[in-house]
Amino acid sequence: MKLIEILKRMFVERYCLLCGEAISYDLDEPFCVDCIDSWREFLKVKCRKCGRERDFCTCLPSKAKKINHAMVSWSVFYDASTNGDINLVFSYLKRKYDREVIDHCAEVMKRSLLTMCKARNVDYSEYAVTYTPRRNSSVIKYGFDQSEKLAKSIAKKLGLKFLKTFKNVGKKEQKGLNKNERAKNAQESYKLIEGSIKGGEKLFLVDDVMTSGATMYACAFQLYKNGATSVVPVVFARDNYREKGVKKNVKRNTKYYFTRAVKGFMRNGSQR
Repeated sequence: MKLIEILKRMFVERYCLLCGEAISYDLDEPFCVDCIDSWREFLKVKCRKCGRERDFCTCLPSKAKKINHAMVSWSVFYDASTNGDINLVFSYLKRKYDREVIDHCAEVMKRSLLTMCKARNVDYSEYAVTYTPRRNSSVIKYGFDQSEKLAKSIAKKLGLKFLKTFKNVGKKEQKGLNKNERAKNAQESYKLIEGSIKGGEKLFLVDDVMTSGATMYACAFQLYKNGATSVVPVVFARDNYREKGVKKNVKRNTKYYFTRAVKGFMRNGSQR
């Protein structure tokens, strides 16, 4: 164990991502014992449309189907309006750089990816790993690119080559746009870096979440156009119930976080 890890264990307390309880560094997952079962249930949620678990569901956005048929890997189904625990993990993943969170999400993605490859007789060792970059304004605001961190972690865990293939020149974020607006914005936002891939390259294309599939399609189209022979989208979560309405999501999420805050305040107050 490195000295910095020893000092961290001695002086920095570790907390559960979902409920905020203090937890031991010996736990493999960044959750307390009570929350681990709840989190694992999210990893087993079945698609509402076809009834299959995430590794075998082929109910994809129309854009994603054009990339590589049914060869798309994700880790959990995501309902932006109700899955509060997923929202908390996304909040850490997108807004607060934490290597433990990145590594945990990357490990979940790796397991899902290997399951998909085995089921479809795909040799993952033939692939390199790339990602869909975050907007520059968001990188400046939060200090990191979550998709880049996920891609690097996955590449390291699988022993694969990591490639930086795109730059994001877009001004708008995808969140809040309708289907047509997402497609247009994605096409204008991602530019392939010249010379970043060679002919015949096979790539795992990493992103944190898939909603309409517009971002993945826009990036995959450019990769294929420049010589890639296979592009497999790999995402942490896929929105299982799309187009719920932004206002409705905000209302439900606000209620969820407020409830969490009240419970945490009451718990901490009772311990004094």
